[in-house]
Amino acid sequence: MKRSRMFILFYIVLLLFIFGCASSGNKKPIVFVNQYSNVPDDIPSQFLNRYEHFITGKEQKEFKKLLTDEDRQMFIDMFWTKRDTDPSTPENEYKEKIDNRIDDIIDERFFSGVGLAGLLFRSNGGFRGDMAQVYLLHGEPDAMDVLEGGHFFVNLMLWVYINPENGNILYAFLFYQKGSLGSYVLFSQDSYKMDPCGAIYQVATMRTYSYMNGIGMQGCPDDLNRVYEEIYRARGKGGVLEGYIFAWALFNFSQDGSITQGKALEAPRPASEIAKQSKARIAGEAPKLTGVDGTDYILASCESCNSFIPGEFQLGKEFTLTVRRGDIDWLIVGDKTKSVLKIRLVIESIVNSDQAPLVFEKWATLESSKNIIVSNPTGQKIIPVLTADEVARISAGTYRVSVYVKNVTPGLMTKKYNAWDKQFTK
Repeated sequence: MKRSRMFILFYIVLLLFIFGCASSGNKKPIVFVNQYSNVPDDIPSQFLNRYEHFITGKEQKEFKKLLTDEDRQMFIDMFWTKRDTDPSTPENEYKEKIDNRIDDIIDERFFSGVGLAGLLFRSNGGFRGDMAQVYLLHGEPDAMDVLEGGHFFVNLMLWVYINPENGNILYAFLFYQKGSLGSYVLFSQDSYKMDPCGAIYQVATMRTYSYMNGIGMQGCPDDLNRVYEEIYRARGKGGVLEGYIFAWALFNFSQDGSITQGKALEAPRPASEIAKQSKARIAGEAPKLTGVDGTDYILASCESCNSFIPGEFQLGKEFTLTVRRGDIDWLIVGDKTKSVLKIRLVIESIVNSDQAPLVFEKWATLESSKNIIVSNPTGQKIIPVLTADEVARISAGTYRVSVYVKNVTPGLMTKKYNAWDKQFTK
């Protein structure tokens, strides 16, 4: 009887072990490229773990539904294509920027910084800590310093980002240290915008009572006013930032009242989305134009296009791009108009990852009379991307075709662009 019970118990344990292994097998273990700060490697299965701060909630849900690395890689390629700030170049400058910041975290960028000696990402939450999140999203601040606490307040660290357009504080990320040996965590300035007394209470070292909330400094207890005065009069360890800036940052995040800390920590919008909704160039700058509209140049009449070049990319016996005359920018030369488009085409095998991709770089020079552009902006231009002979030389297979188009007309600095990603089977 005892033997049969032992057998049943062993069988149950074995089943639990088998089902446990099966369920855990659905999720691949995290592969770390750096163990000290727990930085995930740049491989398809670790995409969400490595780039989580840049992925929208909708994209995360879509990615989690994918079952194979091939599908994940296709998703990843499109993800970075949408965020490429200059699709006409072979590099993806945006991804390179993010990966460089990740390398900075691995290399402990601030360990020997002025006033920050000994500051480590690995000791402050590592790759998943608040400090790493801010650095990944916004890079190195324009100014940063530490305010050493003591009897009145805990250690504070402030990262300031300056708005280059007006010199004001764009972001002021305030971190505070819980305990003398604790990690620096992000202080929620949004929560205390209307409650300065509560903000001071959170960073005070001696709290002998439970403070609920208050509006305005005049409503603060005397000991909290004393804490505020000590912070205000203090000086940053590195001599970079004064205490009054720390005091301001306790319940302020930006000199622009429309910007909140929560908004600054959201996943950035893709460059392609920004281009569609903004009249800026790719990098978000205003178009640098010289001359007179209608005399020296003609800008796209499509009001919703902004920085984008609408068009239809078609695959077949030949690859073509169809655009409307009124959807691109033209340089006026006499009674003629001219527009030069740089086209970069990449054809990658979906089945055979070892097969080298085919890369084509071409320039299309479009010319029309000025009168036609003005009178018939809906007229179409068919631009050959690959000729029938070039398509015929592609071997049989299934491919991912990525095409990038950018207006590079000399003397016309609008630099509008577009990108497409399609599948092609031959």
